[in-house]
Amino acid sequence: MKSRPSQWRAFLALSFYALKAMVHNPGTLAFSFAFPIVFISIFGLIGGAGQNLNLGIPDDSDQTNPIVSTVHSLNFVKVEGGATGHLEDRLRQGKLDALMTVSAEGTPPRYSVNLVTTSGNPTGAATAQSVVGGIVDKTNLALAGVKNPTVTLSQQEVSGRKFRYIDFVLPGQIGFSLLSTALFSVVFGFIALKRLLVFKRMFATPVHALTILLAQGTSRLVIALAQTLIILAVGVFAFNFYLPHGLQTLGELIIISIIGLAAFMGFGIFASGYADNENSAGPMVNLISLPQMLLSGVFFPTDSLPDWVQPIANNLPLAYFNQAVRKVTTEGGTLPDTWPYLMGLVAWGVVMYFLASRTFKWEVS
Repeated sequence: MKSRPSQWRAFLALSFYALKAMVHNPGTLAFSFAFPIVFISIFGLIGGAGQNLNLGIPDDSDQTNPIVSTVHSLNFVKVEGGATGHLEDRLRQGKLDALMTVSAEGTPPRYSVNLVTTSGNPTGAATAQSVVGGIVDKTNLALAGVKNPTVTLSQQEVSGRKFRYIDFVLPGQIGFSLLSTALFSVVFGFIALKRLLVFKRMFATPVHALTILLAQGTSRLVIALAQTLIILAVGVFAFNFYLPHGLQTLGELIIISIIGLAAFMGFGIFASGYADNENSAGPMVNLISLPQMLLSGVFFPTDSLPDWVQPIANNLPLAYFNQAVRKVTTEGGTLPDTWPYLMGLVAWGVVMYFLASRTFKWEVS
């Protein structure tokens, strides 16, 4: 009596050859590795530029008064000179936060400061008003000879880590890379295997259907973990991305990535079963990925979205993943702190695998 073939050996063989096929696919190397590294490099350079107040001061303004001198002494203020008309155009174009002119009359001189802002840049206008207003108040006290004002302000500084854009965007890039791998690789890969009758030939062997799916998932898991490690390596060594607890945080990120990929693959298996060919799969994949890329906090916080959109955005699967990763990186938490978000990912995964079980087909209909 012949012994039943080992499903474990079949699983290992199918995982190896699926991984080999993905590695030899130029699209896998581009979308899974090249693009994330390019994105992280760009965002890392953007985040290292720092925040400046761009202030225009016309050349014909009084350049010797104490107001202008104090403005020039501030490191975070970038002063741009030129003709008044030219600077006004720059202000309307959003390239300046404010336009400041200073004039002096009489002896002793009385200074008049005029600050021009634009409604198109309320954040820059508020910053300029705060900075210039503070300088004017201090200058008034100094010129009036007030050395001991009735109200004083004391400031204390505690040690802390500077939050940069790379600290926000890198977790989002990990999540979006995993989602892209789970969608594009699974959908188009499975459709190709069905169209070429590879799945049908596999069923002619004693290999179980579950073994086939687990092998396909494992091969993509290897690629996904490699993605995560490469993105983290570029972030840590090139842009000083912060891992609060070192190797512990790295291990927690790997666990979160495994759970995230497992949930995201539910979308891929569902779409690959629902779509009959590559032409119908493309719009469906974009319909799943683009809203999550735009709404899940990949490039900007969900707090900046309208109030009625935030409940939707914060409960998307990619948003759960991003929040879990940021909890252990930028917020310095640990894995138990991410359970609410991981449970959200698991819930999405259960729903999508249930739907996939109703739509998945092993052959092209």
